Amino acid sequence: MNPDCQTQTLPVRGLRCNLRHWGNPQAPLVFLLHGLLDTGASYAPLVDAMRQDWRLIAPDWRGHGDSEQDPRGYWFPDYIADLEVIIKHYAGDAPVRLVSHSMGATVASLYAGLRPQRVSHLVCLDALNVPARTVEMVPDRYREWLDAETNPPAAKTYADVAELSSRIRRRYPELKPEHIERLARDWSRPTNDGRIHLATDPRHFVASPYGFIPEHAMAVWKQVTAEVFCLDGGDSPVHQWVPAQDMNTRRAAFKNFKREVLPGCGHMLHLEQPQAVAEKIEAFLAETGPL
Repeated sequence: MNPDCQTQTLPVRGLRCNLRHWGNPQAPLVFLLHGLLDTGASYAPLVDAMRQDWRLIAPDWRGHGDSEQDPRGYWFPDYIADLEVIIKHYAGDAPVRLVSHSMGATVASLYAGLRPQRVSHLVCLDALNVPARTVEMVPDRYREWLDAETNPPAAKTYADVAELSSRIRRRYPELKPEHIERLARDWSRPTNDGRIHLATDPRHFVASPYGFIPEHAMAVWKQVTAEVFCLDGGDSPVHQWVPAQDMNTRRAAFKNFKREVLPGCGHMLHLEQPQAVAEKIEAFLAETGPL
């Protein structure tokens, strides 16, 4: 499809949200929801690989990319409420298709359970694998959060894209150099002194005082009526975060569910193998009902 991208800003619950738009405004609408520390820009290779005619919208979550940072800090339910505003603005009351990655899939899957009539199709890319937080972790998480409220973390700067690429390589060792450099460029913004910094509020690196409780999420996922497709990277390091049996239990919460594993790629599978991911997403959307 036409890869030309346009950007737009939208006021969302008191903050300015940046969104990227691709495709025909009259075509079927798909939202592309990125993960933690990422931006909507990482979907560009996937967009370029799409063969069908779509209207694609990729927001930057609050405090990410070119969206405004929240001076009050970040609470996970805010992402869900932001998504509702975005969907309402562009789709009205019509059911929508959500393609989501990592943290974005946690947001999308919870929204699909809370507003089941609003989501027809849900694609989760290498997701639903947030580690469970135990009761024993609670005191330290609260202390870390409280310390950060008193002394907020400063944005770390880097000399150039090469230095940031080296840092990203440690986080995603499975990525090829060209993918790492792309992320470094998408994720960085210039500073006043000629260096660069991450286009993410550094408070996202601070643990929230509460943690992910799988039983709570699964209670919401049981309410999802959308068709659900989970596509995981065969070499993704996040498979180590949650035992396989626990992942099976999580997936079983969805009524209409299918899963595939894409060999030879890691966590950022839509960046590593955009053609294969696009083909599987479009096949899923085609086989699960009219567009």
